[in-house]
Amino acid sequence: MKIQFRNQWNEILIFSVLTMLLLMLARISNVFTFGDLQDIGRSLTFLDEFLLKGFRFDIKLLASILITFVWFPVILLSWFTPKKWFALYLRLILKVFLVLLVYLIFVDTGYIFYFQKPIDVLIFGLFEDDTSAILSTIFDNYKVLLFFAGFIISTVAVLRLYSKIVNHFEYKPAKVSSVKIQLFSWLLSFLLLAVLARGSLDSFPLQRKHASVSDNTFLNSMVMNSAFNLYYAYHDKGVNSQAIFKQDILKINRLDNYRQLLEKAGYDDQHPAFKTTEKNVELEKIKPHVIFVFMEGWSSQIALTQSADNDVLGEFARHAEEDYFFTRFLATTYGTNPAIESLLMNSPITPLSQSIANKTQFTLSNVLPFKKQGYQTLFLSGGYSSWRNHNNFWLIQGFDQYTGRSQIENHFKVDASDNPWGVYDQYVFDYLKESLQQSEQSGRPLFSAVLTTNNHPPVRLPKSYQRPSFKPSVFGFDDSDETKLSQLSGYHYQTDQLGKFMSWIKNGEFKDKVIVVATGDHPQRTFIDNSATNEKYLRYSVPAYIYVPESMDKLKAVSRNIPGSHNDLFPTIFELSLSNASYYNFGQPFMDKKDGEAYGWATSGEFILQEGMLDSKNKTFYAWADAEKLLTNPVSEPVSDKQMSVINLEFYRKLLKEYLIVADYKNQQN
Repeated sequence: MKIQFRNQWNEILIFSVLTMLLLMLARISNVFTFGDLQDIGRSLTFLDEFLLKGFRFDIKLLASILITFVWFPVILLSWFTPKKWFALYLRLILKVFLVLLVYLIFVDTGYIFYFQKPIDVLIFGLFEDDTSAILSTIFDNYKVLLFFAGFIISTVAVLRLYSKIVNHFEYKPAKVSSVKIQLFSWLLSFLLLAVLARGSLDSFPLQRKHASVSDNTFLNSMVMNSAFNLYYAYHDKGVNSQAIFKQDILKINRLDNYRQLLEKAGYDDQHPAFKTTEKNVELEKIKPHVIFVFMEGWSSQIALTQSADNDVLGEFARHAEEDYFFTRFLATTYGTNPAIESLLMNSPITPLSQSIANKTQFTLSNVLPFKKQGYQTLFLSGGYSSWRNHNNFWLIQGFDQYTGRSQIENHFKVDASDNPWGVYDQYVFDYLKESLQQSEQSGRPLFSAVLTTNNHPPVRLPKSYQRPSFKPSVFGFDDSDETKLSQLSGYHYQTDQLGKFMSWIKNGEFKDKVIVVATGDHPQRTFIDNSATNEKYLRYSVPAYIYVPESMDKLKAVSRNIPGSHNDLFPTIFELSLSNASYYNFGQPFMDKKDGEAYGWATSGEFILQEGMLDSKNKTFYAWADAEKLLTNPVSEPVSDKQMSVINLEFYRKLLKEYLIVADYKNQQN
């Protein structure tokens, strides 16, 4: 029995055309039915990209269906079943998918009508919350019944149209090709569909993060089709199933009450968790702009190798010398989004932005102290604004605006870069300069969180970029290792761009009006094998950079070798920039750190002390063997009582953060 597939091409082609038309028609009609026409009018410049991205998601869905339910069954069924049976299977499966497609379109449309957004994780609340109450509320609206009637009518119409077109093309007996030719045709078409199902020829397949084409959140939400909306909702459901949001944290940890938790976390009337900065009349007059930069993969280990023949810092090198550059510093977490949520939200629970609590306004947000003092607040990201649901989540947490890759590229009228992670960092800093100038003109200070992306592998930099002099032997590899050199180039490029931005600050009108803080979101991964025990610190190390105008500088007495971590940065910023402002003091301002007592820590259990590294999970301590190179003694020592008290303190502070975040979520559910 040879493969009998040729006569079914018409049916597959008709199904494909109908599917693409239905998906695009649903997308466009939803935009104009539920979108604000004025906003849409302002976003017309993004129309081409909107339609193209939508088409790519649709073709990805279609190709995935055909591969799974048509191309594989060709081998499994057509060889071993009568031709008419395979033809019957094909006709049935394609009709089933047409019905499912129409159903999902109507569910998605109804969801937009009811919740003002496409299908998301909340759809599963029908099964997790008070289902009867939710259904009662939904069906209380007669328009839902109209949607259901529309689904029935549309399904019948689509199936009749499909059958009519298929029957219009009479099958004619075709000469059956040899098995080899048929197998080759099947393989070739399968490979084509596989590429289409991937959605991209780049390093990464087409994903939700690519569904960002403008600064219009609603328009971005319409890029994907109903099937992908459901798929990512299901994915988020898995991500969001943090049982912590349904737990009694005090009871689980055998704590009697909230006050007892505060005490164990080291807080009392003299040392409150909610701290207020001193009143400063001069600071109130100046109201400095504050810039906080998340530098992708910014490792201390690489920064410490800076020299004339290993120029890893570029123009930033002189600013590292002139200002405050701390290298005995830990990233709280080992990922970009967890680091952002830890720093901006004080959250050990992650990802909050994709959790069941993603619509909760958290009181722990470090953006709020600026917001309360009249600051304009901007989250500026080189990546896609829809990544990790950022453009929705952070607007709830105190940011006035979230600007991402598509908006930046459109603003500067530049073609999309070939970097899969984000726009070139030079444009991010150029956009930041303009934002500062606009804020200055408006008379309102600016707080901006800035996220760079170009140091993330695969590293792809502007064609104009020229690699400086590196000394690969410092890192244990030679000039022929292009992968390592590429990573060094990415590190240098983004750091050099930060340096150029700082030169612009210091040489212009903002020299005495802006505070800049930068740190790595996490160390550069896969660059050097830091598995050796004596490199324990280097696995988690990122630098922290602080520029503060002379008139506001409270850090002059602080040693550059003082240890710290992400937790300490915003308390330091608040003390430097805001007068009479209240904030959660989970870390320690740098100006309050004392020799012999200062430390930094990571949620993975590592603590950096002035005398060495502490492994809290294994209750071991490693003294410095080479303090300059930050290498520890490979032989461990027992943990002292003083060190154990530090471990316990941060355990309960982490617990306190979890308690407050869950409390915010539960309070806003009531």
